[in-house]
Amino acid sequence: MTGQDRNTDGKDFLDFPGAERLVAAGRVAPPSADAVAAALAAVRSAAGRAQEDGPDGTPVELAWEPAAAAAVVPVRSWRRRVPVLVSVAAVVAIALGAGAAFQPWQGSGDTHSSPAAERTAAPERTGAAPYWKVRTVQWNRSSTRTPDETYQTEWRSRSDLRGKSGDGPVQYYSLDIAGIPYKICKNPIMWEELKELPTDPAALRARLVGKTTGESVAEGLFDGVEELLSQSPAGPRLRAALFKVLTQIPGTRVTERAKDSTGRTGTAVDLDAGTWHRRLIIDTGAFHALESVDTAREDGLMWGKHKLRAGDLLHRTTYLSVGPAWEAPTPSPRP
Repeated sequence: MTGQDRNTDGKDFLDFPGAERLVAAGRVAPPSADAVAAALAAVRSAAGRAQEDGPDGTPVELAWEPAAAAAVVPVRSWRRRVPVLVSVAAVVAIALGAGAAFQPWQGSGDTHSSPAAERTAAPERTGAAPYWKVRTVQWNRSSTRTPDETYQTEWRSRSDLRGKSGDGPVQYYSLDIAGIPYKICKNPIMWEELKELPTDPAALRARLVGKTTGESVAEGLFDGVEELLSQSPAGPRLRAALFKVLTQIPGTRVTERAKDSTGRTGTAVDLDAGTWHRRLIIDTGAFHALESVDTAREDGLMWGKHKLRAGDLLHRTTYLSVGPAWEAPTPSPRP
């Protein structure tokens, strides 16, 4: 309604006691930069793919898209990769520029910004959640029996890593009162150090590599970035910087609109490492890992008594859900 529409038959509908206070109460201050950043992140995620909760409010499995083959675009240098990564670069720039104020996995318990995120925190709780929960399904080729596929759930905190296989008992995988480090190129990064890591990609790469040199740097960075994107409560700007570090590893190739084994769409980063071909698919809406895949790079690789062909699957980890958790089950007593 405009000011011209407000009067009818010479009457002013706002001519009553208290009207001025009512009008003043309707004036809302512009949103803060933090609120704008949060809204943009939520809209981008919702535009990519939707996640619904069950009727009791518990998380449900993600909705998979139909599987489809993605064409791999080989790129040999970052300069030649620029035309391929125009949209990816734009997403990284947005996240690096505006994501610092929006950290849904650190305190709010609202992880809607990631289609791979599981909302495990109660909305009334405040502060950073003490655990990072990861649910995966892992496929492993065996040299002596049929391939092994297992579901894993892990809860990681600053000082311990506990988990279970399928419906089995919860066990401590690692326990250290001084802290459980993330290891990138043999360089330990502690949980508390995540918020101190630089978000400039060049500075971040130098910090992660440390004094490591030689051929192991590329694969060490590749594995380390996967661990931080899947196993840590890293904030949005750090996640965007980690993704850029990943795509700048010499020899990597980038494929947009790639599908994981469940049909989810992400950006794939490929790397040839020895006799293996490595692929990591990232959800670039919030820079969470969707899936990592290792395949034989060439014909003739021996796996036990069997010879593999190029492209044969060796190992696959599919991240079904990741996100903060306020509680973790108590590990079962050791027999």
